[in-house]
This record gives sequence, C-alpha cells and structure tokens, in this order.
Amino acid sequence: MSSPIFKKSVTNFYLLLLLIFLSVTSIVFDQKYPTSNHIRVAVNDFILNPIQIIVKTPSSFFNDLVKKKKTMADMEIEINKLRKENLTIKANLQRIDVLENEVTRLRSIRATAINKIKNIKIAEVAQRDVIPNKKSLKMNIGSNDGVVVGQTVMGVNGLVGQVVEISSFTSKVLLITDSSSNVPAIIVRTGQQVIVKGEPRKNIMEISFIKNEADIQKGDLIVTSGQAKRFIPSIKIGRIENIVKNEGERFSNVTLIPSESINDINEVIVTSDENEVIK
Repeated sequence: MSSPIFKKSVTNFYLLLLLIFLSVTSIVFDQKYPTSNHIRVAVNDFILNPIQIIVKTPSSFFNDLVKKKKTMADMEIEINKLRKENLTIKANLQRIDVLENEVTRLRSIRATAINKIKNIKIAEVAQRDVIPNKKSLKMNIGSNDGVVVGQTVMGVNGLVGQVVEISSFTSKVLLITDSSSNVPAIIVRTGQQVIVKGEPRKNIMEISFIKNEADIQKGDLIVTSGQAKRFIPSIKIGRIENIVKNEGERFSNVTLIPSESINDINEVIVTSDENEVIK
C-alpha cells in the first residue's frame, strides 16, 4: 500500500494557524496604524536586505570571478585572433603595393609599345646569313621605304632582330640568336631586368649574368624592356627552357627558346620609329 505524499501532522496544523493569525494581525495592524509601514520598511532595509546580501555575497563573488576569468580568456583569444588578422592584412597590403607598382609599370610599357607600333611595314626575307660570321637576314625594303638603322624587326610571334645596315631597296637585320646580339629584357613574372644574348650554334638564347639566387623558373616569359631605346618594349623574346645553378660560382646558366621561329620565317614586321638607334 502506497503512503500518502502529504502526511497528517499536528505540528503543521498549528503552524498554519500561527501564520494565518500573523497575517490577519498584520492586516488589522496596517489598517489601524498606517505609520507601521515605516517600521516594516526599516526592518526590510536594515535587517532583511543585509541578511540577503550577506547570504548571496559568496556565491555572487565566485560567479563574478568565474565570469571575469572566462571573459578575460575570451578577450585574450580574440586579441590573438585580431593580431593574426592584422599581420595578414599588413602582408596583403604589401603585396597590393607591389602589384599596384607592377600594374603601373606594365601599363606604361604597354602604352609605349602601342604608341610605337602604330605604323609598321611588312617585308619579305630576301636572303639569309648576309653578314659574314653573323646570324642575319636581308629584307626587301630599304631607305626608300622609310627604313632606318636601329628599327625593331619582329614576327607575328615575337622578336626577330634589329636593322643594322640599309640601302635604297634592301636592309640587313642582325638576328637575336647571334652571339653579338644583346637584348635588354625583363622576366614578366618578377619584373627582373636581364640581358639576353644569342647562341647561334644551337639557335637558342642565353640570359647573361643571372645570379644563382635569382627568382627564375622554367617557362618564364621574357620580353623586351625598352632600356637604352634599343628595342620597342613588351615584345616577346622567348621562354626559359633550362636552368643550371653552378655550385661554387656566382651565376647560373639559363637558356631560352625564341618565341619566333627565326630560321623558318619568310615575312617580318618592321616598326617605323625613327628615334630608335643602335647604341
């Protein structure tokens, strides 16, 4: 047999009567003596409230301490996170500055190239190896067609050479694959300035005096820089084919394949910039 939840008790009955009596007495007392409310307020302010505060103080203190500790830990995590984000932003800003400078430089080169390639002439290759012991060719246009010494000669795919001799109806071009040809150039990916010279025996080209620690990769595109006004800037020269870093030496051996098939070309493009002269 289950036991009842609430058990009968004489003590509880008398306690209930006492509470009822006190409640009725309090109501009557308040009605008869209105000023008694001040006594209750005083008791509440000076006795009950201090007791409640004293009772709650330890738990409140420890709760506040735990909250502050947790808040400080969260703040420290947030500060570290913000510090890392700040460093990342600064690093990206540096890259943005570099990219902005690179874009400005490339736009300048592009603008110069566009201005200098407004007027061009198409010429046929009349003869090859026309200069003794030099990789060269002869074009079927000359001074009567407005050709001058120093003009850039290119194909549809890239740089071919430079006009070095002219006559009334023909012109001679020194090819960039000749060993005496030195082309001021830049590595497009990095903007590093280099000098490209020819290697006639293999019909390839080399980059002279490039340090072992230089940032250079196979496949990097090399274009004319326009330095010394020897060639129109931003004309393709070739792509890096091989890199050999020499231990114990200062410079690497770097070769590239010309963008233009110089040995097979039958037509060339000649610029009309009369300000270009051989240095």
